[in-house]
Amino acid sequence: MDTAQLSPTLPSSGQQPALRLVPGRRPTIDYVFDAPLAEMLAELNVEVAPSEIADAAVFGYAEVRGSRIVVKLSPNLSEFEADFFTRYLTAQAYRLEMTPLPTPFDVEISPQLEGVPA
Repeated sequence: MDTAQLSPTLPSSGQQPALRLVPGRRPTIDYVFDAPLAEMLAELNVEVAPSEIADAAVFGYAEVRGSRIVVKLSPNLSEFEADFFTRYLTAQAYRLEMTPLPTPFDVEISPQLEGVPA
Protein backbone atom coordinates (compact mmCIF):
# COMPACT_ATOMS: atom_id res chain seq x y z
CA MET A 1 0.00 0.00 0.00
CA ASP A 2 1.37 3.41 -0.93
CA THR A 3 1.11 5.58 2.21
CA ALA A 4 1.90 8.72 0.23
CA GLN A 5 -1.69 8.68 -1.02
CA LEU A 6 -3.22 8.56 2.47
CA SER A 7 -4.21 11.76 4.19
CA PRO A 8 -4.92 12.00 7.93
CA THR A 9 -7.43 14.80 7.40
CA LEU A 10 -10.31 15.46 5.08
CA PRO A 11 -9.65 17.90 2.28
CA SER A 12 -10.90 21.38 3.10
CA SER A 13 -14.02 22.08 1.08
CA GLY A 14 -15.44 24.88 3.21
CA GLN A 15 -18.58 22.83 3.82
CA GLN A 16 -19.65 20.80 6.81
CA PRO A 17 -20.27 17.09 6.19
CA ALA A 18 -23.93 16.44 5.43
CA LEU A 19 -26.08 15.05 8.20
CA ARG A 20 -27.71 11.83 7.10
CA LEU A 21 -30.62 9.95 8.55
CA VAL A 22 -30.38 6.28 9.23
CA PRO A 23 -33.13 4.63 7.11
CA GLY A 24 -36.09 3.51 9.19
CA ARG A 25 -35.25 5.75 12.16
CA ARG A 26 -36.92 8.91 13.36
CA PRO A 27 -34.95 12.12 13.00
CA THR A 28 -33.41 13.73 16.05
CA ILE A 29 -34.21 17.27 17.11
CA ASP A 30 -30.60 18.18 16.26
CA TYR A 31 -31.05 16.85 12.72
CA VAL A 32 -34.29 18.76 12.14
CA PHE A 33 -32.80 22.07 13.34
CA ASP A 34 -29.18 21.71 12.12
CA ALA A 35 -29.42 20.07 8.69
CA PRO A 36 -29.54 22.35 5.65
CA LEU A 37 -33.24 23.11 5.15
CA ALA A 38 -33.53 21.80 1.56
CA GLU A 39 -31.77 18.55 2.52
CA MET A 40 -33.93 18.04 5.62
CA LEU A 41 -37.12 18.64 3.62
CA ALA A 42 -36.09 16.14 0.94
CA GLU A 43 -34.92 13.44 3.35
CA LEU A 44 -38.01 13.69 5.57
CA ASN A 45 -40.45 14.05 2.65
CA VAL A 46 -41.69 17.45 3.83
CA GLU A 47 -43.46 19.82 1.45
CA VAL A 48 -43.78 23.53 2.31
CA ALA A 49 -46.62 25.59 0.84
CA PRO A 50 -48.31 28.90 1.62
CA SER A 51 -51.34 28.72 3.89
CA GLU A 52 -54.73 30.02 2.84
CA ILE A 53 -55.50 31.05 6.44
CA ALA A 54 -55.63 34.85 6.65
CA ASP A 55 -55.63 35.04 10.47
CA ALA A 56 -52.53 37.03 11.54
CA ALA A 57 -52.37 35.01 14.77
CA VAL A 58 -51.69 31.76 12.84
CA PHE A 59 -48.10 31.20 11.69
CA GLY A 60 -48.83 27.86 10.06
CA TYR A 61 -49.68 24.21 10.52
CA ALA A 62 -48.51 20.76 9.54
CA GLU A 63 -50.54 17.93 8.05
CA VAL A 64 -49.27 14.36 8.16
CA ARG A 65 -50.40 12.55 5.01
CA GLY A 66 -49.13 8.98 5.16
CA SER A 67 -45.36 9.15 4.83
CA ARG A 68 -45.42 12.82 3.81
CA ILE A 69 -45.64 15.98 5.90
CA VAL A 70 -47.16 19.13 4.41
CA VAL A 71 -46.21 22.34 6.23
CA LYS A 72 -48.45 25.29 5.40
CA LEU A 73 -47.03 28.67 6.43
CA SER A 74 -48.40 32.19 6.58
CA PRO A 75 -47.20 34.13 3.53
CA ASN A 76 -46.40 37.06 5.86
CA LEU A 77 -43.41 35.37 7.54
CA SER A 78 -39.85 36.58 7.12
CA GLU A 79 -37.27 34.18 5.66
CA PHE A 80 -35.93 33.45 9.17
CA GLU A 81 -39.44 32.84 10.56
CA ALA A 82 -40.37 30.56 7.65
CA ASP A 83 -37.19 28.52 8.19
CA PHE A 84 -37.74 28.26 11.95
CA PHE A 85 -41.45 27.42 11.82
CA THR A 86 -40.89 24.84 9.05
CA ARG A 87 -38.38 23.08 11.29
CA TYR A 88 -40.52 23.49 14.41
CA LEU A 89 -43.67 22.13 12.78
CA THR A 90 -41.72 19.23 11.25
CA ALA A 91 -40.39 18.34 14.71
CA GLN A 92 -43.95 18.59 16.08
CA ALA A 93 -45.22 16.27 13.34
CA TYR A 94 -42.60 13.70 14.41
CA ARG A 95 -43.57 14.32 18.05
CA LEU A 96 -39.99 15.07 18.99
CA GLU A 97 -39.42 16.38 22.50
CA MET A 98 -38.59 20.06 22.63
CA THR A 99 -39.21 23.13 24.73
CA PRO A 100 -42.64 24.64 24.00
CA LEU A 101 -42.70 27.99 22.26
CA PRO A 102 -43.52 30.97 24.48
CA THR A 103 -46.86 32.74 24.33
CA PRO A 104 -48.19 33.95 21.87
CA PHE A 105 -46.83 31.04 19.79
CA ASP A 106 -49.06 28.34 21.23
CA VAL A 107 -49.04 25.09 19.28
CA GLU A 108 -52.18 22.99 19.19
CA ILE A 109 -52.07 19.35 18.13
CA SER A 110 -55.31 17.79 16.96
CA PRO A 111 -56.07 14.62 15.02
CA GLN A 112 -57.42 14.82 11.52
CA LEU A 113 -61.16 14.19 11.60
CA GLU A 114 -62.56 11.12 9.87
CA GLY A 115 -64.48 11.94 6.73
CA VAL A 116 -63.11 15.47 6.38
CA PRO A 117 -61.07 15.85 3.19
CA ALA A 118 -57.55 17.19 3.68
